[in-house]
Amino acid sequence: MKLNFVGKSLMFINLILLILQLILMGTFGGIYYYPFLNLMVPFIVLINFFFFIFWIIKLKWPLVMFIFSVLIGYTEWERLYKLPNNGIPVSKGLKLMSFNVRLFNSYNWIDNENIPESILSFVNKESPDILCLQEFSKEFSPSFESYPYNYIQSSSKNGQNGLSILSKYPLYNKGFIPFENSNNGAMYAEIFYKRDTLRIYNLHLESLGVGLKDTLFSRGNSQKFINRINDVIKKQELQMAEFEKIDKNNSHPSIICTDLNNNAFSKIYNGIKNKRIDAFSIAGNGLGGTYHLANFPFRIDFIFFDPRMEIIDFNTHNVNLSDHNPVSAVLRWK
Repeated sequence: MKLNFVGKSLMFINLILLILQLILMGTFGGIYYYPFLNLMVPFIVLINFFFFIFWIIKLKWPLVMFIFSVLIGYTEWERLYKLPNNGIPVSKGLKLMSFNVRLFNSYNWIDNENIPESILSFVNKESPDILCLQEFSKEFSPSFESYPYNYIQSSSKNGQNGLSILSKYPLYNKGFIPFENSNNGAMYAEIFYKRDTLRIYNLHLESLGVGLKDTLFSRGNSQKFINRINDVIKKQELQMAEFEKIDKNNSHPSIICTDLNNNAFSKIYNGIKNKRIDAFSIAGNGLGGTYHLANFPFRIDFIFFDPRMEIIDFNTHNVNLSDHNPVSAVLRWK
């Protein structure tokens, strides 16, 4: 059970990474001085998990460090991983879907000419009551005939691409939140659902601009790469502030459908979520990855809902129709 010099060195590295993991996950309160590190939480957790497996194989005592860290940070783990819930929802409610459709594959990123029709077929099959689409293209969009009420807004002046809220309920009090020097933005509309007015937000924050094959070491200067990510996150913070200006004047319960372009351990997540509930953290399954960053599944697409509502069901849909996976939630009033 004793450790040699190499074992002690590995144990020390593992201990430092576990402490860093707990800090970045917010176990001791949110720490956002190094936003790039917050983005890397899933990678750090993965490394620590490999250490855990290593100590099990070696039958060495440091394996308890990982177990202890999970017990300490149990609440924060709900934002990263959820155990499967095999229950079958029996109640009906309001179903919402959030989906970054990547301009309906207008630049042929996926080798399939029928992506718009496939997205339409998928949506019709799932039949959400409210459909929030990011990277919406007026030119390439199929005809969503099941949604008689819609609000479509370009993110740039005289542009064709932006955001949309498609609804089976009439939409009222619609508004757009432009982001300065950005192709991204936010929009909102209100519906009357059963006993109250409910505001729906569709929010798309600045993209990290990292491709599927990007890694921290794929560029000549890794520090330059990190600085670029930090600059994008600073821009996201400004966009979050623009959203908060509008939301603070909203007196109605609200639901946010968003491509956050950041993860659940960031300042952005906590600011946008505010006092709302992350649907995945209550009813999700597994890692819930919606986007692959450096070939690792990240959860950057979210549905947040007002605590005056409760969740019946949540799904991350594993479909190859975009570079994002859509997410859906079924909600009802308490």
